[in-house]
Amino acid sequence: MKKIFKLLLLLSFQIVFAQNDYFEKGNSLLQNGKYEEAQKIFENGLKENPKDLMYKNQIALALINQGKNNDAEETIKEVLKVDSLNVAALWYGGINNFMAKEGDFKKAIIYFEKAYPLINKNSGQFFGVNFYIGKSYRNLLYSEGLSFEETDRMLETLEKYTELQPDAEDYQDTIKFVNYIKEKRPPKNVKKWVIANSEKKAEEIIKNELK
Repeated sequence: MKKIFKLLLLLSFQIVFAQNDYFEKGNSLLQNGKYEEAQKIFENGLKENPKDLMYKNQIALALINQGKNNDAEETIKEVLKVDSLNVAALWYGGINNFMAKEGDFKKAIIYFEKAYPLINKNSGQFFGVNFYIGKSYRNLLYSEGLSFEETDRMLETLEKYTELQPDAEDYQDTIKFVNYIKEKRPPKNVKKWVIANSEKKAEEIIKNELK
């Protein structure tokens, strides 16, 4: 599972950057796991080009990789204040809340759903956004529970993910989970469906899901 998360984070976000030293150096440092150094490079670029939102997006990505989720969230919000449909910021917002130590999966879903119609269906991000939405709902099912409609959306996105990624390492697990949910899900009149019986058990399940 960690391989999938790493791949999707590295895919983030395949924007065509202007070929200048700041982006080239910063993105190279990101690829090599030198996140603090990358952050400084992007910050230097932002000083010279304070209106360039791409620098802020990459600063946010560097912060996410350092586990500085609150700082990343503030940076993402700054971008979205200027451009509410900035797809990279929405994508990073989803990843940031999903990957945070105390993951806010509801917030992650909000970000990813806003990004969903803006993402090219032929890009790597499209299977990624379906993966993250479905996975976020799956984690919520083990903790807070899902409504009938939310369960529908979870199934829809997980099925799209497996359709697009038949060779994924979690393909069989995801298919089994989808089939289990279809078989066991309660009727519409049940307001919330929670699989786990306790908060502690839910935390353990979610931790295993993120391995």
